[in-house]
Amino acid sequence: MKNSRRYQKRKKREKRRKRILNLLLLLFIIALIYLFVFKTDFFNIKNIEIKGNKNLSDDQILKASICMNGENIFKINNKYCEENINKLAYVKSVKIIRKLPSTIKIQIVEREEIAIIPYIGAFVYIDEEGYVLRMEERKGDTELPQVFGLELINLQIGDCIFDSVEGSGNLDFFTLGKEAKLLEQMKYINFSDKKNTMIELNNGIKVAFGPLDNVKYKLSFLSKILKDIEEKKLVVKQILMNKGENPIIVMDDI
Repeated sequence: MKNSRRYQKRKKREKRRKRILNLLLLLFIIALIYLFVFKTDFFNIKNIEIKGNKNLSDDQILKASICMNGENIFKINNKYCEENINKLAYVKSVKIIRKLPSTIKIQIVEREEIAIIPYIGAFVYIDEEGYVLRMEERKGDTELPQVFGLELINLQIGDCIFDSVEGSGNLDFFTLGKEAKLLEQMKYINFSDKKNTMIELNNGIKVAFGPLDNVKYKLSFLSKILKDIEEKKLVVKQILMNKGENPIIVMDDI
């Protein structure tokens, strides 16, 4: 009996000793990994790749990201860096990816200038969602359509002009107009009369668009009309879409 008890005690001591040794070995391995990852320069950032930027410089994006060469790649907080970059007006979305052992990739999707708004002696450049991308002194002609009739107060770069505009018609007009490639054909857009948005095209045709309801259908209809005019080589002065369900085409009698 005594021998059996001694044997069991010895077995327990051996098991305890093994557990302690295994734990110490695990801690030793963890310590080695920590030292290798954080106390050597193997995982320090040596290369930062930026893609997708056209209006923003690499330097602007780097400063906003707070990513630096020589910094440990695992100490980079991707979400925090992305939030900082997203504060730049031209940034629509950003994705930061770690490429081990030493490369950071920053993928940018930029907002695109689609129209300008004359505002207190300056031009305000906006994207299709109404975000203010830049403000510059008026000078020379521009290929972008000029927008009138929107009430703007204390605009700042990065603001969305549609936050202070009632209804979703204006936003739909720009997003769907860009999608249908109609905005690029427009020279002036005037929202002053809520019952009748007026448009002048680059070719001189004036469009009475009517109120900003059922915008998708009306833009699609306008696109078909313009294609028909081009195919038939018609000389048109006006397109009236505010006189009922069927648009009226006013010919230019020369």
